[in-house]
Amino acid sequence: MAKKILIIDDSLFMRKILKDILAGGEDYEILEAGSSTAAKDLYKKGKPDLTLLDIVMGEGEEAGEEVLEFIMELNPSAKVVMISALGQDSILKRYEKAGAADYIVKPFNKEKVIETVKKYLD
Repeated sequence: MAKKILIIDDSLFMRKILKDILAGGEDYEILEAGSSTAAKDLYKKGKPDLTLLDIVMGEGEEAGEEVLEFIMELNPSAKVVMISALGQDSILKRYEKAGAADYIVKPFNKEKVIETVKKYLD
């Protein structure tokens, strides 16, 4: 049975890049959310094995931190990898304390994305 990955990013372009990277390897079932509201609904319904969560969501949206808190309250053993264009250690450490397993920095390095995903799904 295919592992489920939920990609949460307000940018359709970034979701497409991640889907394209992940489509080249294992047989994953990809779920996508472009907003924090859709992300919460999809997480509850889809029960993904891994979530890739953008830190910065669109204007008027909850930030990735609030979505991470929601996911961790629902499932304390959830595997969540944060997506950041920032790459600042202090910010990423805060997400680790909130329950994030790891992070991936934009622009995406294909090998790093695949390595990180496999690390949490194998």
